[in-house]
Amino acid sequence: MGVRGLHGFVGSSCPQVCTEVNFRELAEQHRSEHPGRAPTIVVDAMCCLRYWYTPESWVCGGQWKEYFSVLEDFVRTFTAAGIRLVFFFDGMVEQDKRDEWVRRRLKNGREIARIFHYLRAHGEQPGRSMFFIPSGLAVFTRFALKTLGQDTMCSLQEADYEVAAYGRQNGCLGILGEDTDYLIYDTCPYFSISELCLDSLTTIMLCRQKLCASLGLSLPDLPLLACLLGNDIVPEGTFETFRYKCLSSYTSVRENCDKKGSVVFAVADHISKVLRSHQGERKLEEMLPLGPNKALFYKAMASYLLPGQKSPWISQTPKAVTTLDKQEVPMSSDPESKQEVPTNLEPEIKQQVTMVSDTEILEVARARHVQAESYLVYSILTSGEVECSNTLEDALDRALPSQAFVYRPVRQRVYSLLLADGHGGAGSCPAVREWFVYPGNPLRHPDLVRPLQMSLPGGTPSLRQLWLSQEPGAQAQRVEVLLACLDLSASREELQALESPFRTLCCLLIYLFMQVTAAPCPVSRGEVLRHLCLAPGREHQPFAELVR
Repeated sequence: MGVRGLHGFVGSSCPQVCTEVNFRELAEQHRSEHPGRAPTIVVDAMCCLRYWYTPESWVCGGQWKEYFSVLEDFVRTFTAAGIRLVFFFDGMVEQDKRDEWVRRRLKNGREIARIFHYLRAHGEQPGRSMFFIPSGLAVFTRFALKTLGQDTMCSLQEADYEVAAYGRQNGCLGILGEDTDYLIYDTCPYFSISELCLDSLTTIMLCRQKLCASLGLSLPDLPLLACLLGNDIVPEGTFETFRYKCLSSYTSVRENCDKKGSVVFAVADHISKVLRSHQGERKLEEMLPLGPNKALFYKAMASYLLPGQKSPWISQTPKAVTTLDKQEVPMSSDPESKQEVPTNLEPEIKQQVTMVSDTEILEVARARHVQAESYLVYSILTSGEVECSNTLEDALDRALPSQAFVYRPVRQRVYSLLLADGHGGAGSCPAVREWFVYPGNPLRHPDLVRPLQMSLPGGTPSLRQLWLSQEPGAQAQRVEVLLACLDLSASREELQALESPFRTLCCLLIYLFMQVTAAPCPVSRGEVLRHLCLAPGREHQPFAELVR
């Protein structure tokens, strides 16, 4: 993640950027400088999943109780030090980063194939060096942290942007994560999660000011450096020829600096000595080989500008703005600059075209999304596009279908529920674009998945009825809709007899039992339900005891 080669460069060629710090000492200093304001760390949760997941077992699906205790300990330690935590999770994949998302998913697929090859060859789980995050860990973590009373947010755009913006706007103690983009944003200090020692609350701070001093750059130059090196928007190969031209003309000799490190120094040297000497006189596209990538390059540059920030490399124009939660951010330079932004650079957010027209419903969905209380719903309502990353599935095992197909009928009914209001019923609803990873899917384009009509007494209720109604029968109607989505309406009475905490679990088990079968199922769902819920001679024993 982040800027190509920058993490390795800092570690091998620019170690002075890294400083060991103690969070307890930083928090005490923060309290003395800002009385009455609790020291706050913004946590990029997606970067922390590997650090948090320490249980030995991971191939078989995850040790959730043990994992929850790790999260609990993490939160308790920071709370004891008087440090408030705010967690951010990825909520959207921006279109400009879809290609990068696909590249990573295909890479993950190759890693998963190696895991299953090891399992077949050795009959045991591979070591930590082949560790892959258990399926569903990110979603589970959101709700686990909320259960622990933590401020948990889900992003409306790239999470690292919102993390950086939140940290800057709220005067936070720093950002805890593992993404070199945080060295590029002009925001609060950046701390490494991988170097965190929880017992002592010490870690490594990566200082962007020291990075600039080492490279002969200023803070506003860092986005330009990031784009020339390659990041999540600008592919690494885009400026490969340019970088090696910089390297060939770079005459400084540095000890203990490998070729990759020399490339970073060479590009920085070109920025400071060549590009900066013509700043304000010539446009960037006249000094750099942008070619057909001009619009993408400027948009990538703008993606590092937080609300209220300006760049000397991007000229002022009313249209050249980026947004965070609808806040316009001028991407301007010195007002006296004579540069002009290329006419095809339009990173502004235009009037959003959504899949539904009810603004109140959209606001409710948006609020629940931001507060990490729902999953995928807002994306479906606004863009009609969703994605699901890799799961631990054996591509060579044809006996079991992929989870993408197992749960597709449920998603189709949910799509019908979400989109029917604005399109006169499920039959006229547009298809939803699914970017779901499954064996054999090259991810060149999304699958177009049609909503599936549900059969409900009285018809499909509106989202207003389901989400906003306070009528006495509203909750019963919500349960009815849930069962219909799982095609379990016929088992309503048996399921309602179960204790509430286990009703959802039993619904899931029945759905899987009925859906995942290599041959026609010889038993009825009523029989399945009785087998799952009751054991011979223990009919009156609570289900909670039977599943322990």
